[in-house]
Amino acid sequence: LPWSAMATYLIELHYLPGAAFLAPLAAGWDLQIEQMDHFQKKTGRNRCRLLSSYGMIQLSIPLLKGKHQQQPYRDVRIARDSPWERTHWRTIQSCYGRSPFFEHYADTLASLYENREKFLWDWNMKLFHWVLEQLHIPASFALSTAWNPTPESDIHDFRGAIHPSDQGLVKEVVYPQVFTDRHGFTGDLSVLDLLFCAGPQARMILREMTRPTPA
Repeated sequence: LPWSAMATYLIELHYLPGAAFLAPLAAGWDLQIEQMDHFQKKTGRNRCRLLSSYGMIQLSIPLLKGKHQQQPYRDVRIARDSPWERTHWRTIQSCYGRSPFFEHYADTLASLYENREKFLWDWNMKLFHWVLEQLHIPASFALSTAWNPTPESDIHDFRGAIHPSDQGLVKEVVYPQVFTDRHGFTGDLSVLDLLFCAGPQARMILREMTRPTPA
């Protein structure tokens, strides 16, 4: 399928997703989120990447021990044997406390980290709605109703293709980052990096990232 404006793409739900997840949505594509899949380790479902003074770091949500790959994503429970919400929030503060727009977004995001969700899906969805609100993108996405290994021909299947170690589905657009003087520009980060560093320009930058034709 050629890439085109106003297309539909299908993808699993990520924890504080990156640009490759959000760029097509910001550019006007229709989004369908896969809710009938099974959990897979080492993906964006419970991980996100930030930029610290030491370079790229990864936050990982702890999960209850078990065979998560055999569980439906919506049934995966978050572990409660450590104060991970506090740790993640403090890490976000440490990474972006001096960014230009941190104070603009910090209060509402911090309040989310005070909640204790039982299920990974519910937590990720709550954060996803927050991200869309900050980007001023209408939350008009659809949820899949059945598992289909081969979606209809008019749907771009990005399931498993956009995760913290993957690049190439969007083109890189450079914007000022907090630690550019130390590391240069670092791509493939959570949308938090873009929001805290670019503020109101974040949505426009996401639109610029979307490839109108295949790479």
